[in-house]
Amino acid sequence: MTATDKQQTALTLNGIHKSFGSSTVLQDISCDFYEGSITSIVGENGAGKSTLAKIIAGITQPDSGSLKLFDTPVAFAHPSEAIRHGVGLVHQELSVLENLSVLENILLGHETTQAGILNRKQNTQRAQTALNRLGSSLNPHTLVRDLSLAQKQHVEIARALSFEARIIIFDEPTSSLSERETSHLLSTLLRLKESGVTILYVSHRLAEVEAISDRVIALRDGQLSGDLSKKQISKQTITTCMIGRPISDMYGYQERKLGGVLLRAKDWIPTPRHKPLSFSVRAGEIVGIAGLVGSGRSEILRGLFGIESSRSEGLTLRDAAFTPHNPREALRHGINLVPEDRKSQGILPGFTIEETSAVLHNITRSKLFRSAKDENHEAKKIISDFSVRCTDTTQATSTLSGGNQQKVLLGRALSTSPSLLLLDEPTRGVDIGAKKAIYEIIFKLAASGTAILFVSSELDEVMGIADRAIVMHEGGIAGLVVREDFSEDRLFSLAAHNEDIATQKRSIG
Repeated sequence: MTATDKQQTALTLNGIHKSFGSSTVLQDISCDFYEGSITSIVGENGAGKSTLAKIIAGITQPDSGSLKLFDTPVAFAHPSEAIRHGVGLVHQELSVLENLSVLENILLGHETTQAGILNRKQNTQRAQTALNRLGSSLNPHTLVRDLSLAQKQHVEIARALSFEARIIIFDEPTSSLSERETSHLLSTLLRLKESGVTILYVSHRLAEVEAISDRVIALRDGQLSGDLSKKQISKQTITTCMIGRPISDMYGYQERKLGGVLLRAKDWIPTPRHKPLSFSVRAGEIVGIAGLVGSGRSEILRGLFGIESSRSEGLTLRDAAFTPHNPREALRHGINLVPEDRKSQGILPGFTIEETSAVLHNITRSKLFRSAKDENHEAKKIISDFSVRCTDTTQATSTLSGGNQQKVLLGRALSTSPSLLLLDEPTRGVDIGAKKAIYEIIFKLAASGTAILFVSSELDEVMGIADRAIVMHEGGIAGLVVREDFSEDRLFSLAAHNEDIATQKRSIG
């Protein structure tokens, strides 16, 4: 892309190369980014997007190549150096400190002091200004541990805004946000762009990329595979650049014969903040749970898996009364969960892929101990079946890209042969190729008789793969919708419960 006369080159990458051991992650990346523009960086999981973002932000140093910031050569040995030069990064995985307040997280490391003493008034004003720019209603003095996942993401973004960054990299910033919150964030990015901020936007959500990008840079296997101007941007062209071929049918819904009712809830109360819930899931059925963030969607799955300490009766599993007191009990009854927040709820620190994939088997199998050979075979099967990009089974799961981590967790859940699979945001942070693979696996499982209950913030995903939808609003069921009646207007109106549909639709662009 050639800059217009009014556009200044904000960032130049020249010959960036990065390897980890024998694995080449980035190879000869050279491109420019222009002031006051939004450039999206796309690619499949493992293509090198996050590594490139970390190099620009000073978290990782390239093996070779150079960077220029507003035509001045720079080399960031530490993120603090990048921050001092006005380069900020909003991470894909949350890095907030749970025991600190919103204010303390936002200003951590660059607080205002007077004679060595923190200036509470000025710090509060600075944090509030950053939150206002984001359009967030968070109280600066609230402890982060008391926030929802989406609200914690707001803190991450406000942190980058707080030091007046000239270049901000957003690495999957909407992965934990609702449709409305996503729309609000995208509007914020457009306002930042108009104020002259250069935005690098890493995302798997192609609708977002298409909506806000002035330009799209595509990576494939660590190399540049596409450079699209605004006029060239479409889901089809982006997909082709990413994976080398178009994907004609994203969801590929497959009709199937459903079995009898496997799970039934009648006036069940998962948590004290919920109203009595009544619904059912049949064997081989795919049921989506939609609703705004905070509506009580995820707590349903957590309650069924025994994480939420529900004392309410009202559940039957295979026509027998069932009250899951803990995950061990749920697993032994054939229920498994792939959680929303893989970093804190799914992956054990330091565990390899092999150890991660084996962790549930002592609970679900009669065989108390499994040989190293068995565990290695299970891990290799997950890597093969889910096309996990890794060095080998001994690689730490936490070092994989977000999408590959999700594949390992999904593979681990399926290895227990559940009769009811609970999926909380199953394709969060997963690229378009992997999404389609996951949908195919879900349909295959359903065809074999597995019941699937999933939560998704993407209405297109709910309408694309679900047989029925449970729409939540403020802890209660606002509606049960069969596939024949799916429409954006209907699901939106139920989720918003009486809010004007046109306003809702405008709020998500």
